[in-house]
Formats: sequence, structure tokens, C-alpha cells
Amino acid sequence: MTVDYLPVIMDIDHPHPDLVQWSAERFEALNNRHVHIVRREQFPSSAQAVHKGYLYAWIWDVVPKTTKRVMFLSSYVVPLRPLPQIPDASFVAARDAKGYAEAVGFKYPIVARNGFFNKSFFVARRDTTPIFDQLKATAVDKSTADPTHGDFGQTPFNLLVQSSLDVTWLPHSCNTILLCSRPEAALTASILNLCALPMNTCWVLMNLFRTALGLSELPKAE
Repeated sequence: MTVDYLPVIMDIDHPHPDLVQWSAERFEALNNRHVHIVRREQFPSSAQAVHKGYLYAWIWDVVPKTTKRVMFLSSYVVPLRPLPQIPDASFVAARDAKGYAEAVGFKYPIVARNGFFNKSFFVARRDTTPIFDQLKATAVDKSTADPTHGDFGQTPFNLLVQSSLDVTWLPHSCNTILLCSRPEAALTASILNLCALPMNTCWVLMNLFRTALGLSELPKAE
């Protein structure tokens, strides 16, 4: 059975909205799913002053009320291949790079046991809404330039989710982080994630991928 979901990309104050549009269009072509692009003005007034890195906490506020499941995609992902089938579970994610998970797991046993997901890719069912409501409080409190929260709520998000739900894990290839992976990882990646790179580098790479991928045929879904 094919699980229904709405892919969402947040184009918040993006310097290159054409790259966001390209990423959305490529994802649509690969996965046969229309991507819902959200911009800052679509957020409620309570979120307008929040740093853009935390706005994913408001994801259920900016999608149609009939949406039963969302897939969050950051604005710096490069869709390379079709994703595998998404399981029917409350929360689905791919484990982050091993080194980052170990660093966080040193402090939090639940992460050491289960793993750590990067917030740039996840799938959530509507019954997870209370978790996102709790995350909003963290976002409002910590959206200033606080060096202890440079991961924009990734650790609180992991702890909230993993203390309330059993995460259903997808293969690492579903969200391969370029900076933390070996070059050959791109050979199997569904989504190549450019997070943690300097922003200018990120946009240059995305543009290069757009040019290179535009010259090749789309991979076929299995």
C-alpha cells in the first residue's frame, strides 16, 4: 500500500528561491508528489519573529487542515533518486551521520540507544501535533543567537520525539549528509543534504547539481 504524504519545503528569506523551486520540481518528478512550498508570510503572527531555523515547529500550521502526514524537506536538499516507500508510522526519519549522533548520545542515553535524526528530513503523522506544539515553546525561547542551540532545536526535537514515540528508521541513504559522508555515498542517496556547509558553498553546489542533473535522465522508481 502506498502511504499518502505531503512534501513541504520552507522557502524562508531564501537568497535563491529559484533553487528551492528546482529542488521541489525535481522531487515532484522523482516521487510523483506535489511539493508544498511555504514562505514566511504564510506563518501565523506568533511565529513571525522566530528564527527561520526553528520554523519547522509550525509545520502543522501551514499545511491544509486535511493533511494527514507531512514530509519535511529543507531548502538545501538535492533530490537524486526516488525515495523508498514510506512506512505507515507516526514518525519516520533517517539516522544522522555517526559522529554527530555519538557526540549527542554521549549526553543523552536515549539517543545513544536509538540514534539521532537530522531535522532536514522527516515524515510525521498528524497525531504528532502535540510534540510540535511543545517544540514551539523551545523555538520561541531559543531563537536568538544562542551558541548552545546552534542546531536549531534538533536535539530538543529528537528528545521530544524519542521520549514519546518509536521512530521508524529509513536507510541512511534517504537523507545523506554530504559533509559527513564519504563521496561514494552519493551513489546510493535518494536525497543529498548540503546542511552544515557554508551558505555560499551550499548554493554554488546546488547550482552545479542543477546543471549536471539537468543533462541526465531521471532515475526510474523501483
